[in-house]
Amino acid sequence: MSSVAIARCAGKASAAIREADPAFGFIALDGMPWVTIERTEEKVGGQTIATTVTGTGARRRRDHTAVPFRFTCLLNDKGEAVMFHTSQLLSRLRDDLPPSYFVNGTATYLERMAAPKDMELRVQLLDVANPSNPEILTEQVVRTGWQVPLPFFLRLPKDTPTEGRKLVIGARMMAGNEVLFALKEPRPISSADLGRSIDLTLTKSRNSGPAVIGSAPPA
Repeated sequence: MSSVAIARCAGKASAAIREADPAFGFIALDGMPWVTIERTEEKVGGQTIATTVTGTGARRRRDHTAVPFRFTCLLNDKGEAVMFHTSQLLSRLRDDLPPSYFVNGTATYLERMAAPKDMELRVQLLDVANPSNPEILTEQVVRTGWQVPLPFFLRLPKDTPTEGRKLVIGARMMAGNEVLFALKEPRPISSADLGRSIDLTLTKSRNSGPAVIGSAPPA
């Protein structure tokens, strides 16, 4: 699952950034359809590399500007991220992100508590026209050093057909395998929502472990 792979890569990236800058804003990695996950059998520095993950993401600077990048992440045979490398996009060389629709916004919770340093936001845009087989159209994993609400920037390819689709956003905040907060119900998305900011409020979960994104465990 791409959300699991990019979550492990985001954890590796944020740990390195936090060590260098404890007050970093956020780092966000894009999942489907912008990520490529390939099985490999390579050795890097004595480590067995089982999976190579390549894709796009963004990091917020101290001046609050977001810098897009491409990344390569290596996972070992235990599924642990052992290397994360980024390269900045160069617009002057026509190295730009593909044309996209944007669904962006923030996710927060009402409880008075600091965000755990290993907390991440997993957010997905889904087509639930067929409830028995929802389709993930795009997704993102966001890690932050201190900031709540957490921002997200979902990119949907411009050639994605939207007619006949029933679009919703699902979101949850996690620490490891524990679901801390999640949306009670998926948030419907209309064509008018494309390109404008959406604010999500997640509710506290009493359960831990993996959950179906878009629906919260009983609170």
